Amino acid sequence: MSEELPRRVPARAGFEWMTGAFRLFIKSPLMLGAATAIFLGALLILQLIPYAGAGLAEILTPLMLAGFMRAFRAIDEGSDPELPQFAAGFRTHALPLATVGAIYLGILFAILWLMKMLGVDYAAMMQAMQEGAGPEQVAQGLEGKGALLLLGLALAIPAVAATWYAPALVLFGNASPLQAMALSLKACAKNWTALLVNGLALIPVFLLALIPLVGMLVAVPVMLGTAYLGYQSMFASRD
Repeated sequence: MSEELPRRVPARAGFEWMTGAFRLFIKSPLMLGAATAIFLGALLILQLIPYAGAGLAEILTPLMLAGFMRAFRAIDEGSDPELPQFAAGFRTHALPLATVGAIYLGILFAILWLMKMLGVDYAAMMQAMQEGAGPEQVAQGLEGKGALLLLGLALAIPAVAATWYAPALVLFGNASPLQAMALSLKACAKNWTALLVNGLALIPVFLLALIPLVGMLVAVPVMLGTAYLGYQSMFASRD
């Protein structure tokens, strides 16, 4: 009888993903750091495109993340990753991965629209901050809206969960966009304790990201490495 996927993993797996991601990073720090710099630079350039930049960044992010999944698979199998492997999502699964990004973008727009109708306009807050509004002014605008902010967070978490493992599921499992997002959401719901432990274990990594210049080049690949190892634990064949 075939094994039910995603597998349920123990809570301690979340810590093991973090330590395992560090071990993968140490095996090829220069290549992973260089790829991360290109990844972050590409996102920054896309954000500069008027009107459509932020949306394009969301749509293309799954394609870039799939490249990291392919590179981590190479490291995990004992090979040295090569820069073309980071373009794996663009070379073989571009349309379904872009569709994952587009669906995620649509969900975000729906959440933002709903929150605006309820009285929390995130776009207006971001514009105000760009125009020089201080934290105190933004906080005043949110006074009495704590419950709405929690609602927005509660709606956003499933959207993120649905995309967390989707790039790997599309790239390695040839899943359709909707199938990949549904399986990713199911995996996160089924293993929320492991993901909670993983998030707590990654706190030092998030602090590392605050170090100028080099912090993000270490923190980002380690965080993505935990996503790869989580996929391996929950979905990959054990043969």
